[in-house]
Amino acid sequence: MKKNLPPLDIPAPSRQAREAAETLLRGFHYQDLREKHLIACDFDAARGAATKASGYMSQSFKIDFPTVPLDNAERAGSLFMQALFLQDEIENRAEFYDCLSGPGPVPEDTFVNVAEAVPGMSINDDPRWELVRELLEEVCEETQIDDEYAVLHARFWRYHGQRRDGWRSIARRAHRIKLARMVPNANASDIDKLSEYFVAGVDNHDTWSREDAEQDIESTIDIVARYYQRIFELREA
Repeated sequence: MKKNLPPLDIPAPSRQAREAAETLLRGFHYQDLREKHLIACDFDAARGAATKASGYMSQSFKIDFPTVPLDNAERAGSLFMQALFLQDEIENRAEFYDCLSGPGPVPEDTFVNVAEAVPGMSINDDPRWELVRELLEEVCEETQIDDEYAVLHARFWRYHGQRRDGWRSIARRAHRIKLARMVPNANASDIDKLSEYFVAGVDNHDTWSREDAEQDIESTIDIVARYYQRIFELREA
């Protein structure tokens, strides 16, 4: 586990907490796999990975929002993953355009939104960031999260992908809003600590090799399982 994380004063994570963590992490694994397959121009494999990524994230949102109707939580998870896919398409547009210009046809549902190449336009200025925010606003609508989450989370992704200073602070601010909806009875101290675990999970995800799924997930599961263990305990308080 990453050092210097605030103590959560919890027992070893339960099986339920570890399963919740694994569900979330497998969603991110298949998101990464979609990106890898798209860079290799393997559209069928990318679409298969996208389906699995969306499925795992829908399951994760049902865990995160147990009081939200199941259909709404599932849609929110799928929308969240669509926003994440689009973020990948913005950040990797140069590699993806190489595939789009190839001789073979590209299935219509392979990409979320393919923008026209604009010479000299930076990743930061890509107009599709507005679509990312709009997808996250739909997530908020499905789960009754404050809309400020969509603004901040899209900004976090935008900064993080470009390794711009301040992304961790923005990520914590966004995640505090989500946590306030996930665990309404949590106090400010708990929310602050859990948001630190969220950022630590992002940091760990950045180190994944994308070669060995089990090794990647195992490297991060303790952080995320402790995060869920505390959430489950707070819900029972």
